Amino acid sequence: MKHIFIILNFICFSSLSQNLEGVYSGSLVGDQDLILIEKDQGNYLVTLQTGKNTSLLMLGLQKVDGLTFAVPLQDGDELEVFTTKEGDVLFLEFELENERFNLSFDSVSKSHGSKVISSLGNQKDERLIGTWIEKQAFSLDGTIDKEMDNSTKNYKITYSSDGRIIPDSRIFRDVANKHGHRFDFSDLPTFFWSTDNNCVLITQIPSVNQTFQSTYKIQGDSLIVEEEKIRKVFVKEKK
Repeated sequence: MKHIFIILNFICFSSLSQNLEGVYSGSLVGDQDLILIEKDQGNYLVTLQTGKNTSLLMLGLQKVDGLTFAVPLQDGDELEVFTTKEGDVLFLEFELENERFNLSFDSVSKSHGSKVISSLGNQKDERLIGTWIEKQAFSLDGTIDKEMDNSTKNYKITYSSDGRIIPDSRIFRDVANKHGHRFDFSDLPTFFWSTDNNCVLITQIPSVNQTFQSTYKIQGDSLIVEEEKIRKVFVKEKK
């Protein structure tokens, strides 16, 4: 019995310590997709590259025997994908329309994957790193902007330490639905962030050659971002 207990503990420890980081090639959305798994200050970041300028950046949640991440679907739902690794092969499991799928992605060189992500901007205020929940939107005169207020939706935005932004994909879906447009989640570009003098937030979208600036300040667990006509208040998500 003692030997069985030791073996079970060894198996559990091996699963927990499994290194999932790397770049993998296979087919999930398109014919040839890339999945990049990285660790950023204890959190896993999963990038799904489906085209030259098309990528989705998602947060990964570590499980006892693998990793899960959620891929946004067109109907507003999310596809939960469970991943494990055996040797150099990453296995993906998910259920879609009552059918279970099992896919495999092969490991590729890190240099290949380095083309997927490139961080822009040198200065980064470390206080911004983490996930923030949008709580209130005000006009610059201090009144609540009911048109822009998303306090009931709890939209999230994550600033990673390497300069990438993980926006809440629901924002783009909801805006598109509101204006009667069809939004394809695969069209969501990759966003990058940097700061200037710990008070100016710079957001860049290289695929469309766009740069936006806003001012910000951090007070305790609150982040206040002031744009051209609106002031948004975020609260830092507690782990």
